[in-house]
Amino acid sequence: MAEKNIKNQEKNAEEIVSKSEQFVEKNINKIIIAVLIVIAVVASIFAYMHFVKKPRNEKASEKMYVAEDKFIMGNDSMALNGMGIGNAGLLEIIDKYKGTDAANLAEAYAGICYFDMGKYAEALEHLSKFKSKENIVSPSIMRLMGDCYVQLDKLEDAANAFMKAAQLASNEAVSPSCLLKAGHVYEKLGNHKKALEVYEEIKIKYYMSPESAQVEADIIRAKAAQGK
Repeated sequence: MAEKNIKNQEKNAEEIVSKSEQFVEKNINKIIIAVLIVIAVVASIFAYMHFVKKPRNEKASEKMYVAEDKFIMGNDSMALNGMGIGNAGLLEIIDKYKGTDAANLAEAYAGICYFDMGKYAEALEHLSKFKSKENIVSPSIMRLMGDCYVQLDKLEDAANAFMKAAQLASNEAVSPSCLLKAGHVYEKLGNHKKALEVYEEIKIKYYMSPESAQVEADIIRAKAAQGK
């Protein structure tokens, strides 16, 4: 009986192997094509990264030099628009070098330039496109977006931006000032309860910050508005 079971198992194994071989033989062309497609995709990605993206990043970074210099000097118009042939401005870099690190940074610079020029809608357009995971830069850009919303009288959006900036930063250097701005906006919206919560968060969570020493007057005012 045991010998019969062994023979049956061997027969089944042979059938499985045979069927596998038949499947491979029948579909060999499809398998080869699939493998070649995978190889081609990997090769294309490598080629794009090495021969296209890297050179574009380098070229864009070179173009940024003059624009960045004008930005640092506070010459917003020249930083945005450039200085003629060979001296690209931030807007040209954004347009011609999309997807590069330089173009991403140019979005932030352009947003700041427009904010300084009092063009808050344009500032928001560029600031919202900037991407960064840095826990100082990204919250600071979000805070500036909040300032833009305030200037555009979009107070709900402003409060949300300031709160998000504080959450993104989660540190003594940036969060307290963002929370303080949020609290002031909540008061303008008539939401004194939320304003008080924010002020007390500064006092308790960020007690070492300069804002903590100054927020007592805001706490008193928010309490008084609620009849406390």
